[in-house]
Parts: sequence; C-alpha cells; structure tokens
Amino acid sequence: MTEQRAELPRAQWHSFFEMLTKDYEGADVTVEVLDRAFGDQLEAAKLPLAYLEYDEKDDCFSVGLGGRDSKYPVVLRHAVTRPRRILTTSSIPGTPWALDIEDEDGTQTLVTLHLRPEIR
Repeated sequence: MTEQRAELPRAQWHSFFEMLTKDYEGADVTVEVLDRAFGDQLEAAKLPLAYLEYDEKDDCFSVGLGGRDSKYPVVLRHAVTRPRRILTTSSIPGTPWALDIEDEDGTQTLVTLHLRPEIR
C-alpha cells in the first residue's frame, strides 16, 4: 500500500482538472509553495475547493478555494504561470491525494485534497 507518483501529460491537463473539480468540489484543500528564494510557504490550509483549472491560452494553472458560502465568501486564487510539469499521486482510499505543480523556475506548488467525494 504505497503512493504512486505519475507525471500528467500536458495534453490532458485541461480535461483532467475539469473532471477533478467536478469530483472534489467542496473538499478540503491545502496549498503549499516550495520556493528556493523564499523558502516553504503555507498559502492555505483546509479551505473548500472551488475549482482547479489549466488555461492553455495563458499557460497557467489555477486553484480556487472558498467562495461557496458565508463561511468562506471570497475565493482565494493561487496561480502557477508557465507550469512545466505536473505530478499526481494515486493513493489508498482515505488518505490525502496530491498534485505537485512545478513552474519553469523550479518552484513547486503542492495542492493536497484531504477528503474524497462520497460514493453516489
């Protein structure tokens, strides 16, 4: 029972994040930035997912958190411009699922989904 990391092909980024948003909307998400110049930064901890997206035209990955109810009325948006690769983990049920987005400068953004959607 180990996690497997796999690189997501660029051609699948847009559709993959649309599907993931539908499946995980409202799940708790943590966003961390690992930067050589500024060090490791926790940007958001366990806020509800609004969306994950990749804009091919602008070459930008974005994660939006909050904005769905009065508890979190504003969307926090974190953007990674010109991502060069995205790694994903597939893990055992009940454990966090994560994305590792690396930009052209080597800065990594870690997006962790803490809750799995309910089986319908």
